[in-house]
Amino acid sequence: MTNHTRRYRIVTALDDSEYAALVLDHALDQAARHDTPDIHVLEVVDCLAEVDAAKQRLATLVLEGLDSFRAGRPDWRTHLHVRVGRPEDEITDLAGEVDADLLVIGRNGLHHPKRSVADAVIALSPCPALVIGGIPGHAYVPTCGDCAAAREESGGERWFCTAHQATDRRLATLLPSGTPLTGGGLLW
Repeated sequence: MTNHTRRYRIVTALDDSEYAALVLDHALDQAARHDTPDIHVLEVVDCLAEVDAAKQRLATLVLEGLDSFRAGRPDWRTHLHVRVGRPEDEITDLAGEVDADLLVIGRNGLHHPKRSVADAVIALSPCPALVIGGIPGHAYVPTCGDCAAAREESGGERWFCTAHQATDRRLATLLPSGTPLTGGGLLW
């Protein structure tokens, strides 16, 4: 009888957008946390005429990404998939078929700009999903430089600068190791 250890299975969905490499990097970073990952990289296209171009694009992108993450790790397995259909259906179907432990997708991409494929995938996902946002060019509230400095200087003890400390209702605290979470003490 062969001793067979179950591989950690990751499905990542990419498209032909400029953000595909970023999403792939996050998926490969997750794979690097495991000794023997099984990575399934998927691109969903609209019609059969797009399959060959998608195969070439996917192979090129994945091979480049694997070069930097897989070095010295011969036990990684990587599978490329190109499917025709609705992205949310094909992505979640593949995750279910391989019994994925994690699904990695991007928040932004080419499919359906008026609705979020990521939201639909999360609703249908048979496993935990990591959604990659923070795409350059999208409106996010920048971190105050003084707040960032306060975090760095205090090692996370203070989260906000003097100007934002009193006006901001968001709370944060650093939990020292060994601190009991019960017993009536004030955590915040």
